[in-house]
Amino acid sequence: MRKARPLAAILAVVLALAACTGSADETTTTTEGGSGVTTAPAADTTTTTASGVSTTLRGQVVSEYETVARLSTDNGEVLHVVIPQGGYTEIDIFNFIAELKDSNPDIWGVEVFDDAAAAAAFAVDSSQRTEEQAQLLRRHHLASLVSGDTVRYQGPFSDFGQQVLGS
Repeated sequence: MRKARPLAAILAVVLALAACTGSADETTTTTEGGSGVTTAPAADTTTTTASGVSTTLRGQVVSEYETVARLSTDNGEVLHVVIPQGGYTEIDIFNFIAELKDSNPDIWGVEVFDDAAAAAAFAVDSSQRTEEQAQLLRRHHLASLVSGDTVRYQGPFSDFGQQVLGS
């Protein structure tokens, strides 16, 4: 019996590690269609441990977006993009902007929204916005890439301040 306990403990550790390790075959690809919509497979949001307990992870990978405006500036392109509404965290938004910047190095700025009406409200001069448009922005303007390297969190993420890409 004394040998069975250490063997059971080792088996439990191996099973836990196997449950936490993803498949080596999993790949993520991003493709851009003619409509400016990009898609990628969504990540799993549930993990089952060796003890059989399921844990739902917070957050969601930004799996697609649509460019609704593209502005040219002396410093580079500024994009206004709309992503699907979801359970995003500030890390998900940061990673989305970082990947967008990596795939388009000439981007100087990005405005990220999860509602097309909020993107349209952003285009209205701030002195001309209605209270309804201002509320849309507070709820659906998620983040901005400014000066080509700084993610500034907006609206529901504004408590997170800003973060420099690559740091």
